Amino acid sequence: MNFRAENNEWHHGFQMDFANGCTISVQFSKGNYCDQGETTAEVAVFDKDNNWYILNEEDNHMSLVKIEEYSDVIGHCTTDLVASIIELTKKLK
Repeated sequence: MNFRAENNEWHHGFQMDFANGCTISVQFSKGNYCDQGETTAEVAVFDKDNNWYILNEEDNHMSLVKIEEYSDVIGHCTTDLVASIIELTKKLK
């Protein structure tokens, strides 16, 4: 369970490693799918085996779904959505 931050000209954000082996990366700089941190950020979720997860929002229920073909990020996330994704990441098994 660690926090990491890399803040320079191209990277603004942080990562959180959880006890379940999953990591969330929250980035909000020029090269990310966001408005440079004004109101949104880009989020990536992956596990210790480098499986990436995307957000699934069906029937008013939010979950993280593992994808194996490629890596992908969840773009343009509000602060409330980032908080929800952090909670979902913490609960992944």
